[in-house]
Amino acid sequence: MAKTNPSAVASLLKEIRSALEAKADEKFRLADSARRKSPLKSLGVRSSAVRGVAREIGTKGRSELDYAGAVALLDAAVSRKMREEILVAIEILERFRREFNGSIFPHLEKWSAAADDIDVAEALGVQVAAPALAREPSRMALVKKWARLKSLGKRRLAVLAASGLVTDGRREAGPVLEMCEHLLGEENPVLVSAVAGLLRDTTKVDAKAVQDFLFRRSIDGNPEILRAGSENLDAARRAALIAKLEAQAGVPTQLAGAER
Repeated sequence: MAKTNPSAVASLLKEIRSALEAKADEKFRLADSARRKSPLKSLGVRSSAVRGVAREIGTKGRSELDYAGAVALLDAAVSRKMREEILVAIEILERFRREFNGSIFPHLEKWSAAADDIDVAEALGVQVAAPALAREPSRMALVKKWARLKSLGKRRLAVLAASGLVTDGRREAGPVLEMCEHLLGEENPVLVSAVAGLLRDTTKVDAKAVQDFLFRRSIDGNPEILRAGSENLDAARRAALIAKLEAQAGVPTQLAGAER
């Protein structure tokens, strides 16, 4: 990756900050801060306005900013720990996704420090980590590391990153299911929904592998994840799984038939 001019990055970040401050809403910031806990500072800019700033800055700097510059911009934004600056930098970096390669992963590991904030985790997972992993599946070890951490945001980041291996024609079901081993006991609604969604996507790639995985983990996995994650299995196999879950829970068998 080519080096970029630090002063150009600092100047662009200053421009981003000015544009964000012009759209800041103090009432929204206070309400948002009360609603969630985050280690990041916030200006109180709504997500639609953040995307607008990213479009404006990205269009204006299109002739000047290259991939290396976009990576350096996100490096700088993460170090400043301001949520909206980070989100704008992620939006800008996504424009260079065709240039993602193995060299981005050391940066991704550093950027994941900001993923304790769930908005950053979502953006970083969908817009950077998933397409990067799709190009470099051998880097799955980093994603599995995130899946084992206590941080909800980092575990969410892991799930979103792993989706890059089973969407858009990619068929790497094995590594995805290995990662899901660490997440079958999730109880947080955000992760329950995310893991179940990943399992449904993986079923489209390798239904037999997902079926075997779900039946094997039916003993100790969260039944809510197992039920929702099995929705793309064929009807007979899903019915058998649900019957097994209900038998383990001591639910009368007629309820299994009613659900079917």
